[in-house]
Amino acid sequence: MKSLVKKWFLERAGMNINLINNTAFMDSVIASADIISSSIKEGNKLLIFGNGGSAAEAQHFAAELVGKFEKERSALPAIALTTDTSILTAQGNDYGFEYIFSRQIEALANVGDVVIGFTTSDVGKEDKHSYNILRGFQAAKVKGTHRIGFFSEKTDFLLNYVDTAIVVPNKNTAIIQETHLSVLHLICHLVESQL
Repeated sequence: MKSLVKKWFLERAGMNINLINNTAFMDSVIASADIISSSIKEGNKLLIFGNGGSAAEAQHFAAELVGKFEKERSALPAIALTTDTSILTAQGNDYGFEYIFSRQIEALANVGDVVIGFTTSDVGKEDKHSYNILRGFQAAKVKGTHRIGFFSEKTDFLLNYVDTAIVVPNKNTAIIQETHLSVLHLICHLVESQL
């Protein structure tokens, strides 16, 4: 049992070491924090979404911004699009599950807002799990928002629909989600340092 525990933590430690030396990854995190900070300073908001564990990360991100992360400050405008069961089920029932986020973005997004999508997968021949993420980013582009994707090395097609992609270089869903969580905390830290 100890060997399994040790292996678990070593895999995650290795991931973090790799990210420290990944210039493209670091640049995408910094760019995302700068976009979010600038947008908030200009009076805009964040709209955040994802499926399953990524939905939980969307809610976590919004909670850290509306509440606080590490220091007392004014509440920041962030909305998780994963929380209103009436809206989600109405859109899913009336338009289809792939439109549960795009309809909300169409209703709520304004030019200059930041739309953030979390996914560990992609849209394509082999992976058909993220069509609602795709539709969300498509709607965000039409609305003139900044688009940030929290992705993995499994993500390819969705890269074409964001301005900035934070790509975790791994295929293990748990490691991807844990890294997304660490990065969203880092972005909260960076945003708070710029306000």
